[in-house]
Amino acid sequence: MDPTSYPQRVCSAALDLLDVTGVGLSLMTNSRLGAVWASDPVAASLEDIQLTLGEGPTMDALRWTSPVLEPYLAAVSTRWPFFRPAALDLGIEAVLAFPLQMGVIRLGALHLSKTNPGLLTDDCLADALVLVDMAAQGILDLQAEGTIYWNLFDPVGERARVHHAAGIISAQLRCDLATAMACLRAYSFSTERSIYDVADDVIVHRLHLSPHSVE
Repeated sequence: MDPTSYPQRVCSAALDLLDVTGVGLSLMTNSRLGAVWASDPVAASLEDIQLTLGEGPTMDALRWTSPVLEPYLAAVSTRWPFFRPAALDLGIEAVLAFPLQMGVIRLGALHLSKTNPGLLTDDCLADALVLVDMAAQGILDLQAEGTIYWNLFDPVGERARVHHAAGIISAQLRCDLATAMACLRAYSFSTERSIYDVADDVIVHRLHLSPHSVE
């Protein structure tokens, strides 16, 4: 089992097996998202949006360690007030997320998206649950073998750059890291820029955030 290709193969298998439009796979390290794979650019954008906003099905699946199903994104709801319209703008009408876990060990989440509203069929849902269990076991086996390395899965250090920028903002604003990350996300969303591009500007001191920057 090749650790460099296994997560992407999980995404491809989910796309082939299930009646969905896109698939995203997020893994965790130290209770944070560590690396993300996706079946296509739209699925990748959905994962990026969730990291930027700190809300969405992947985040909830990780937080609650239970499946998250939203078959009608276009319905009026207070759930995910920022993620919902962003996903709809990408043409996504339904999302589902399943935690990847073995017992109490949280590994990440598998995120499925559809361009048509509605849940999966019972057969597809059963297949999804089997796939999630198999993927979790495979990832756990790779970790046990010591062949899963985070720098391998995040070659450009995107998540590391975000957390580096949050550390800089924390020092600038004299706040904790959670507040700094919230400021980074808020500025990214308000300016409609990728959180990674904003993080780069913070790191090289092109951008100095203040409490008023995100109001």
